[in-house]
Amino acid sequence: MSIKNTFKQLYRLLPDPPSTNYLYRTISPSPYDLIPNHALIFDIGSKESKGSYVFGMPPADAKVVCVDIAPGPDVDLVADAHDLHMAKTSSVDLVVTVSVLEHVRYPSKVVAEIFRILKPGGVIYVSVPFVFPFHADPDDFWRFSYKGVLILCEQFERIDSGFNRGPASTMHHLLVHFLAMLFSFTAGHFTALMCTYSAGCCSGSSTLTSFWRSTRWPT
Repeated sequence: MSIKNTFKQLYRLLPDPPSTNYLYRTISPSPYDLIPNHALIFDIGSKESKGSYVFGMPPADAKVVCVDIAPGPDVDLVADAHDLHMAKTSSVDLVVTVSVLEHVRYPSKVVAEIFRILKPGGVIYVSVPFVFPFHADPDDFWRFSYKGVLILCEQFERIDSGFNRGPASTMHHLLVHFLAMLFSFTAGHFTALMCTYSAGCCSGSSTLTSFWRSTRWPT
């Protein structure tokens, strides 16, 4: 048996790496604390999350519409977030978008569309990566600094904004990817991982979280 195959077998015996998602701070109040009874919630890019995130689960009396660009078992509405024409203006109480805006071609256009569908005083919760490896789902275009999120959401009134994953989570995540490179066993795989790691490092891994209120108020 070759040394490479021996290492392959040993590698397969290793346990899966632990989660790198260390919560840096408690998100309080939760966005769900800021919405009315029987609220309409759009969870954009939700896949199987159905509105359940680190800040809690949606209220039992809320209607959660799971929106995604691709169909799935828990997706209620297949749509492109750049164009939510099927949603009426000023009709939604809360929009949740977690790790989505880095994948859209025009984040500012998506945020403008969210602003349109939110009711006056409605809430948007945004979570985006700052330092994070390249991860196409189906594409990966952007990274956001703290000040970048402020500009992206400047048409809203800020409720809270900051980091929800800190330096330990960042270094752990990058270490997992680095070890994946180190122990890849084919030249092609190694090259692909090198490109992925380089793209992630150049673009910057903590995660930024913020939530905002629509500045349009009933007259």
